[in-house]
Amino acid sequence: MEILSKVATHTWAMIAEMGVYLLLGLAISVLLHRFLSQAWVGRLMGKRTIGSVVWGSVVGVPMPLCSCGVIPVTMSLHSKGASRGATVSFLTSTPQTGVDSFLATYGMLGPVFALYKIVVAFVSGILVGLTTDLLDKAKPSKVAPASSGAPEPESRSLKESLRYGFYTMPGDLASALIIGFILAGIISALAPADLLANIPGGALSAILLATLISVPFYICSTGSIPLALALVHSGLPISAALVLLIAGPATNIATITTMRKVLGGRSTLIYVIGVVLTTWIAAAIYHFFLDTGTLGTHAMSHEMDLAWWKHLGGAVLLLLLVFPHLKQKLAPAAAQPSCCADSSCESAANQNPTNMNTHILSIQGMNCSHCEGSVRNGLASLPGIQVQSVDKNSATATIETETLDEAAIREKIASLGFDYQGTK
Repeated sequence: MEILSKVATHTWAMIAEMGVYLLLGLAISVLLHRFLSQAWVGRLMGKRTIGSVVWGSVVGVPMPLCSCGVIPVTMSLHSKGASRGATVSFLTSTPQTGVDSFLATYGMLGPVFALYKIVVAFVSGILVGLTTDLLDKAKPSKVAPASSGAPEPESRSLKESLRYGFYTMPGDLASALIIGFILAGIISALAPADLLANIPGGALSAILLATLISVPFYICSTGSIPLALALVHSGLPISAALVLLIAGPATNIATITTMRKVLGGRSTLIYVIGVVLTTWIAAAIYHFFLDTGTLGTHAMSHEMDLAWWKHLGGAVLLLLLVFPHLKQKLAPAAAQPSCCADSSCESAANQNPTNMNTHILSIQGMNCSHCEGSVRNGLASLPGIQVQSVDKNSATATIETETLDEAAIREKIASLGFDYQGTK
């Protein structure tokens, strides 16, 4: 019981330390969601110029998109005319950080580390984007538009943005954050302080090991923060933790596979090598010039002296993380929200209520609500298809149509960055 109590105490300390900062990040995400138009972003990134590449990073750094959610947004921007370099710049910088990740990093890992991470995300996006434009001048492969074809509103309603910031985003972050909190609590409570301090080869070996873990696997920029802090507390060099928090979100198998389909093998190779090299350079600079060896010690040594407002922030954060999943589990199937926000589906159904067959599509690669929304809108844009539901957990989409055009569905799903595997 003493061990469980110690783990629970350390886990709660992590949640409470991160709570207020992440809540502030979610609030700012509400404003970005309401006022940042994807069409406007597409216009800024539409030319093969240095300016468009820079704008790709400028817009990407604050945008609160996870490693998987950024894929369909990036493909949509590319299909609407964003240059190859600007597309890569946006794809490099966006998943590394965001307003939510920055404020959480600031609260957990300190201002120097948080600001340095922002600079690395911005600079790496520009460098990798410019290198792509310089070395890959081939015409991009033709890809079906990744958007639904419907006009996008210049701004969303306050209700929609509040739901996005305080319901959808916490639901997307919940699994990664809760797992990160628990693992961090276990490590910080039970692991000796010097567990990872004597890795053979020192910081260099730790950086290489962090790279091998980061590149192929899906790592959430925000969800990995408490785990990184716990690993540093156990002796992992801070430079290696930096690699985990930068290269991890920016590269994973899903991103690499999608890039190869849409931008080609050369751009994909430039992207992966560019991210790894810029991450190594950033880690070396931090290790030799900025590392004071004190990262994370405050949060790990004062877990019993947390202010009341931190406990309150942690409680609110935990509620926001758990509530979307509880609602989804407890709500009856009939009460689940429809895929259509207006009467368009109803009118379509009334025009042809008969001869509609139901099909369950198997679609791999969906990890968050952004993915579900992209698949839903993409399928709805195809003629004769009514989308009943899209579920990332079961990797399925349920549609109704008279004639199933699997070629068109496969092309549309591929253009969004996902893998259509037939019907069930």
